[in-house]
Amino acid sequence: MIRSMTGYGRQEEQRGDMHLAVELRSVNHRYGEVIVRMPRTWAVLEDRIKQQIAEQVYRGRVEAVITIEKRAGQSGGLSLDWELAEQYVQMARQLQLQFSLKQPLEVTDLLRLPGIIRQEQEVELTAEELAESLLPLVTRATVDLVVMRQTEGEKLQRDLLERLMRIADWNREIGQLAPSVKDEYVKRLEQRISELSREAAFPFDQQRVIQEAALFAERVDISEETTRLGSHCAQFSELLGGTGAVGRKLDFLLQEMNREANTIGSKANYLPIQRLTVEIKTELEKMREQVQNIE
Repeated sequence: MIRSMTGYGRQEEQRGDMHLAVELRSVNHRYGEVIVRMPRTWAVLEDRIKQQIAEQVYRGRVEAVITIEKRAGQSGGLSLDWELAEQYVQMARQLQLQFSLKQPLEVTDLLRLPGIIRQEQEVELTAEELAESLLPLVTRATVDLVVMRQTEGEKLQRDLLERLMRIADWNREIGQLAPSVKDEYVKRLEQRISELSREAAFPFDQQRVIQEAALFAERVDISEETTRLGSHCAQFSELLGGTGAVGRKLDFLLQEMNREANTIGSKANYLPIQRLTVEIKTELEKMREQVQNIE
């Protein structure tokens, strides 16, 4: 199944106090290109993210926006240094005994003493720890992107097949009209010679007419062109039913089909055929616009 080059995918999750989000957007591009935008702190993971996306997206420009945010108000907790508090209490009791102090030691007095309460330091994630959560998120977002590209590709496939069938029908009609080109030429030639022979009074040479018609038929023979055009249509249909990145192959085939249509129109100087070639070229142009969006 062919895939479009335009699509969108997004996934997010909470990992402890970290909020992770991956947003992917893809647009047309001649080749495959992945651009990652993420906090510089974690830029070490950029190449792995690119590689992971490129394994599923073969053509098109993908922009990946990675958001890594810490929840507001989250910081290290408070802890009590019990060993230091015990020392303060023992020293306070010694002072009371030594100097016969009557005022008891209050909790608030202890809390004001230096070092009793301390703030725990946050444990920073390493790149590998972050990758354990972030890379699976990238994979899921890429799946979302690919699904959307496949859905758009199905619409493109249906449209292209309909246009391709019309071109194939017109090509067969041209093949049926081809013999009429020679017959029409012979008819016009005989009529012209007949008119000239009456005016100039020279004998009508039927054999010469036959020879001239044979030479003309050789010059305007379009059987090879119609055969190649039919073959290109078959190849195009086969590629549409295949998988993988086929956009560039389809574009090349359309160029070849347009070349054959031009040759048919110029060689067969016959109005009904020329009209059909104009229809074919019009459809080919529309198809080429569509193919520019195929992976």
